[in-house]
Amino acid sequence: MNKEATGLRLRELGFAVPRFLRARTRRDLEAIDWYPVVVKPSVGSGGSANVFIAQNRRELMGLSDYLELEDAETNFLIQEYVGTPDAEYTVGVLHDMDGNYINAIAVRRQLSTQLNLRTVVPNRSGRTEFGPRLVISSGVSQGHVGRFPEVTVQCRAIAKAIGARGPINIQCRVVDDTVMVFEINPRFSGTTSIRALAGFNEPDVLMRRHVFKEHVDVDFDYREGLVLRSLVENWA
Repeated sequence: MNKEATGLRLRELGFAVPRFLRARTRRDLEAIDWYPVVVKPSVGSGGSANVFIAQNRRELMGLSDYLELEDAETNFLIQEYVGTPDAEYTVGVLHDMDGNYINAIAVRRQLSTQLNLRTVVPNRSGRTEFGPRLVISSGVSQGHVGRFPEVTVQCRAIAKAIGARGPINIQCRVVDDTVMVFEINPRFSGTTSIRALAGFNEPDVLMRRHVFKEHVDVDFDYREGLVLRSLVENWA
């Protein structure tokens, strides 16, 4: 739940993380020379609330004033923007409550509609490797569900190293074949229902393991496919 502590721990364990700085004063911001950056609360939040993009020093200082950074009760984390939207994943690594690995699943996010986009701005940073636009996803996920071993194997290693128990959700982008973690949520993901459609029902698995004392196969089979979400209008 503490993004700065998460980044420090992952870096200590040797995993790749975007550069980051916890900002307490405007003077702290002078050390940043790795634009564009993502500005987010250092502790808590969810669904990408209060998350912004700054592409240069002028924009970052403007956000500092807008967010009243020096007076805010919650400090903000300034995090390096990495990767492209088509390489963003939300990864579930499931352990039982004793810390035994059960299974892993990933959703390669399809960031194409207002439902799953928090922020979209033209890329004016001069960094062409990010593509024509800079994107922050919302808390509503959709996309391709599958094993994606090139991603889940790395996330499994992260989950093991931090001693995960129960469900954790790793938010990341893949850059040059390396998972770059920008958040870890120690809870059931907002994509839990999507995963359940594929046969990866995490609450059910943990209930069967711990309440009904059933055997659950490690890396049990589940379906792979595309899940899209939409709004449905109802007359009441």
